[in-house]
Amino acid sequence: MPPARRGIKNEQPGIGPPARQEIEQLQQHRKIMPDQPTPFTAISLLLTVADDGRPLGQIAAERLGDVGRQAADRGGLWLRRRRVTPSTPALAGETLLVRLPPAGGYCDAPLTFDHIVYEDDDLLVINKPPACYVGDTPWDTQGSVLAVMARLLAARDSQPPTLHLAHQLDFGTSGILVFSKHPRANAPLQAAFNDGRVHKRYEAVCTGYMPSEVELVTGHGRAASGRWRLYDRAEVGRALPDGQRVKLAHTRFILRRQYKQAALVSAIPLTGRTHQIRLHLAALGCPILGDQRYGGPVSMGELSLAHPLLHAAELVLPHPRDGRWLHIFCPPPPVFLRVIERLSSAEMS
Repeated sequence: MPPARRGIKNEQPGIGPPARQEIEQLQQHRKIMPDQPTPFTAISLLLTVADDGRPLGQIAAERLGDVGRQAADRGGLWLRRRRVTPSTPALAGETLLVRLPPAGGYCDAPLTFDHIVYEDDDLLVINKPPACYVGDTPWDTQGSVLAVMARLLAARDSQPPTLHLAHQLDFGTSGILVFSKHPRANAPLQAAFNDGRVHKRYEAVCTGYMPSEVELVTGHGRAASGRWRLYDRAEVGRALPDGQRVKLAHTRFILRRQYKQAALVSAIPLTGRTHQIRLHLAALGCPILGDQRYGGPVSMGELSLAHPLLHAAELVLPHPRDGRWLHIFCPPPPVFLRVIERLSSAEMS
């Protein structure tokens, strides 16, 4: 969950002008780094005796106007650390948490049926666009890849699908994303991912000069600040402040093409740690273009790079029903291809 939170305490039924002004300033002036841990606003509303029994969505709309109404509709109401529906009745003395999106507003995954690359009764595989969330966020249950794809399939099939994410991709990462469509597929699919029988290849455009082939084996875990970081391999198994332990992270990199101060590389993760490829390339002194969090540039000439140029290009997995091997490829998004074209043109100039 994103670490940056801000609460505005209101002990009266209405929200006063200073608090409303603060909301507007947060929405207009808060700066979000591309693909950073996403700061969002959390507004605390104390429920009074007059609120008792009333729908929480109605209370949020009355106190916060359109901001509260939209938050209720998008799934941003929380009570006792649990997400609640707008129709949930209020209980006097409790605190309603209204979670709002970061600067830029709500993000709806730009999906169509053209993004589906494989589908049968058990599996759905899509080519995920960059810059969209795979699953629910604390402020939104409507705009994720999972939610939007579920609506598309429900409209097509005249019944709601049973979709479950088999794995994750970062907000900025594009490419192959696998869902199960039937409960019978969940256990064998998760077993295949956990047992290392699913093979992945990513494509990345990174800065600097890469060796023709290199493997990185390190520790991986959270720092005291909560951010993901690498540890020395000898520290694998050591306890961390968050109660977890340092885990092994292993990636193989193959240079596909070296440009002037940039490279196109294939990344083959042999473990599946959060931000593993991004962290390993940064550790090699070659952060991914667009990956500001780990030291990558966020522009290329006049072309702005709002997310890391990291694409899940290839996946091989056993089918959860009969074990036959599926070999899936996905082309990279337009921005990825534009960058490659510019790098190639610069070499010829």
